[in-house]
Amino acid sequence: MARVSELGQKAFGFVWRRVRRNWWLDRVCIIFLVCLVLVFGLTYYFMNVMANVASQRSKLIEDQLGQRFTLPDVFFLFIGYVELLWMTDMFDALMFVPTAALIITHDRPWRVVSRLLLSWGLASIIRITTVAITSVPDPRPSCEYAHGNVFSTFTLHRCGDAIYSGHTLIFVVCSLVWSSFAPRNWVGRILTAFVYGLAIAGSLIVIANRAHYTIDVLLAWYIAPGAWYTVAWFWFWHVTKKGRLLKIEFPVEVGRHRDSDSEEKCQRRRVELGLMPDGTPYDPVALYLRALHGEPELSPPVSAARTAEKQEVDGAVPTAGGTPNPNDECVLTIGESSSQAFTEDFSARH
Repeated sequence: MARVSELGQKAFGFVWRRVRRNWWLDRVCIIFLVCLVLVFGLTYYFMNVMANVASQRSKLIEDQLGQRFTLPDVFFLFIGYVELLWMTDMFDALMFVPTAALIITHDRPWRVVSRLLLSWGLASIIRITTVAITSVPDPRPSCEYAHGNVFSTFTLHRCGDAIYSGHTLIFVVCSLVWSSFAPRNWVGRILTAFVYGLAIAGSLIVIANRAHYTIDVLLAWYIAPGAWYTVAWFWFWHVTKKGRLLKIEFPVEVGRHRDSDSEEKCQRRRVELGLMPDGTPYDPVALYLRALHGEPELSPPVSAARTAEKQEVDGAVPTAGGTPNPNDECVLTIGESSSQAFTEDFSARH
């Protein structure tokens, strides 16, 4: 029993340290994420509104024609019709579970969440502009039309909700999360291939259920990567390179992607990004003026906090009376030499 209690305490301690190290946010990052979630929710709401509009327009067209028909689709000739509509929603859940596991175990989880919501939201905005522009006959004979107020009606798998496939959008975005953030080893590659297999299987299920035409599924596969890499470009140049949202971009230390990264690799990233150890953009004039006035060099405060946390985990406690611990002297020396090497490297590059 004591052994179980000890293991439980160790597990709780590990989880708590990881939460504080990788998930803790400052006020600016919290405000950013709250605004991001609100905007994402609004895009999904208005996408539902426009899908209701498309459904009601499809009903008007069917009434005018006096019949319901399906447009010719090549894949419909090779994939038989199945009445298993619940499987399209099941594949959404199958994509969410491994993606959520990846986010929870990632060393920069809020960065993954931000990229996911931004890309998904951008693709949803595109779908808002397309779903009700051109109305097409629904490919599923048993679909139901949306009735009532378009702003307060919420239904799934309604008629007319065609261009383009929202389910396939979820499949592709979750797959792209794995492509960009999965571990760079054979386990990560196998899991990424597995997730892509789920995405392809889910796309075929969407077609088999006649929830969408093949063109709707293909458009999702075209648009989602475009939204994903557009957000990646914007994020790199306007967040990473400018040292913004540091607790989201680099929760542990500026330039550190994973806990296993070496100090040399982190410093090389800071040089390539043009960032100082504290996350501010590199400014040679400011460094020159600091040296001219005899001010001390910038030290990496995030790295120092991380080292202090590591000492706490390892059981190293400063001695009483204000006398520094030998480990503290070592940390100070490493911080000074790292800052000096960082400045010299920048001077050589610039």
